[in-house]
Amino acid sequence: MDVTRPKEIADLFLRLGFSPRKSWGQNFLVNREVVAKLIAAAQLTGCETVLEIGPGLGVMTEPLLAKAAKVVAVEIDPLLCQFLSHRFLQRENFHLVKGDALDQDFSLLFSEPYIVVANLPYNISSPLLLKLMGQPHPPSRAIVLLQWEVARRLTASPGTRDYGALTVLMQYYCHTDILFKLGPGNFFPPPKVDSAAVRLFLRPSPFQPRNEEFFFRLVKIAFSQRRKMLKGLLASALDLSKEEAGRALMQVGLAEGIRGEKLSLENFVVLADKLAGQV
Repeated sequence: MDVTRPKEIADLFLRLGFSPRKSWGQNFLVNREVVAKLIAAAQLTGCETVLEIGPGLGVMTEPLLAKAAKVVAVEIDPLLCQFLSHRFLQRENFHLVKGDALDQDFSLLFSEPYIVVANLPYNISSPLLLKLMGQPHPPSRAIVLLQWEVARRLTASPGTRDYGALTVLMQYYCHTDILFKLGPGNFFPPPKVDSAAVRLFLRPSPFQPRNEEFFFRLVKIAFSQRRKMLKGLLASALDLSKEEAGRALMQVGLAEGIRGEKLSLENFVVLADKLAGQV
């Protein structure tokens, strides 16, 4: 059986009594060339432990098992878990975790460094990336398929439409670049949006806030209402007067009337350090 052929996939779904669920982001990759490019980008040497989230029918799991020392696959769908368990029953380096990836404690799943190679479910990709990179022991790198819109947000520059809280927080954790763009025809069923292959490298942030928790809070405040000036948002959220908020902005070299979308990662860190002692 070829799980990259839509006709064979449809027949398999019929036998399993399975229907893809939009709420679980079930759009299965069916292009083997794309699979090969993703695995090549992961630069596996045969010694790595790989986390695959949303393995689906195992189109990427199969070549990953041949390239990695161990593959930990997290799958939420009970029917697909049964299918994967049967398909890879004889593979000693295959470990299946049944459940929602957002509910997993990855520090309990991995005692060794690991990397992520996955076609991420698009409905949870943003919170999942933040969870993965923000944990005490994050993956050293990740090669993932994402919705094109999310990929653009990850790599956006200050002042652009795609720039937001997700951009700042992910740039704080890692370096991100887009490898290539994909059309809907590479998936079954085809989504209504374009996709992108994205590479993320964990890195120590070049800018370290003294109070990381307050830094995260500040970023969320800044993008809570994009059209409003930052001083008003800060005043409301931090119980400051607008004059105090505006003065704090100017003291770190920012315009009193600036909006949050104009601040770089460095700006946010410097402003967080300034404000943390005032609230």
